[in-house]
Amino acid sequence: MRIRPGFKAYVILIFVGIFFCSLLILDNYYSKQHENFANSFTILKSLVTDAEDVLVSNLRSEIQEILVNITLVQTETMVYSSVMLFFIFVFSCVLFILLIVRLTRPIHELIRATKNIKEGDYSVYIRPSGVREVRDLAKSFNEMSKELDNTQQKLLISQKQMIWKDLARILTHEIKNPLTPIQLTIQRIEEKYYNDRNKFDEIFPESLHLIYQEINNLQNLVASFSSFAKDINLKPTVFDPALAIQDIIKPYMEKYNVVLNLKENYRIKFDNTHFYQIITNIFQNAIESSEENASIFISLEKSHSYIVIKIRDQGAGIHGEDLARIFEPYFTKKSKGTGLGLALVKKLCDANQCYVRVKSMIGEGTVFELIIEDFNTVEESDM
Repeated sequence: MRIRPGFKAYVILIFVGIFFCSLLILDNYYSKQHENFANSFTILKSLVTDAEDVLVSNLRSEIQEILVNITLVQTETMVYSSVMLFFIFVFSCVLFILLIVRLTRPIHELIRATKNIKEGDYSVYIRPSGVREVRDLAKSFNEMSKELDNTQQKLLISQKQMIWKDLARILTHEIKNPLTPIQLTIQRIEEKYYNDRNKFDEIFPESLHLIYQEINNLQNLVASFSSFAKDINLKPTVFDPALAIQDIIKPYMEKYNVVLNLKENYRIKFDNTHFYQIITNIFQNAIESSEENASIFISLEKSHSYIVIKIRDQGAGIHGEDLARIFEPYFTKKSKGTGLGLALVKKLCDANQCYVRVKSMIGEGTVFELIIEDFNTVEESDM
């Protein structure tokens, strides 16, 4: 592991380097001065060396003694200077380290507080300390942290409000789906009642059954959406998807041209209410995308160990750039659309481990495919 020195180490190394360089320069200066002084006395000594006079001889002795004393003084001076410089160096290092610690401690606190903010804790507070610039920085950081904390609280409140608004929009959208077959069934009963009493007696029980079925779907929707804000509550049951699709589409058969090609006697494990919502949303989308009297094709077949449900319309098709976004909430190109129907389809499919994909060609129409694991195959593999 490669160790990289920090700011403190760099500063201390620079300080020590400068100190020792200064010490070497000072020592070199003392040495040269001593050498020059000694040379001067050596020359003077040589001038009087050959003289025989007693005075000169005494002078030479005094000069010799002075040279010895100067050497001793210089040596003592160098020793005392070195000791003094050493103590100054130690004192300076201690003082310098204390100053560095005082300067960098608030910076370390600032780094710790920044990490807390990165992890989502916006209530962090730094005690202002250190030099004036660092204290000002800590105060600015505390103001920023307080502002971020206030902004986060406002965002949480806004997010909660947005969730409830989204829930209300989705619920409104989903309630419209059961109301459509109820309205169609009531119109059919009214028409037969006034125009064909015999036919009225024939369709009345079936129509009542359809109305009760859609009312039951509405009740299930309300129960499902009561816990939608928390999580999707799965209640999977095993049923034949072909029979379920026939029941869902039956109220639309007289008004719309629906072509069914459903192979029966297959079973899937799926939440019944979610299956109703998925099929209804995709079918309603096909109706809204189709021209009047255009056919809507619904097929069901088995492919390997999966059940594949296809709902195809003959509408104008979807452009490629829009095709990648059709499952996004609020994305719609319809003037009256909410952009929530297909987003809910994707969410419910994911919750029930159903793969949904869409293919479309401009001018030819769009096909939605639901790929669900065949429950019979699952049972056989578990045996």
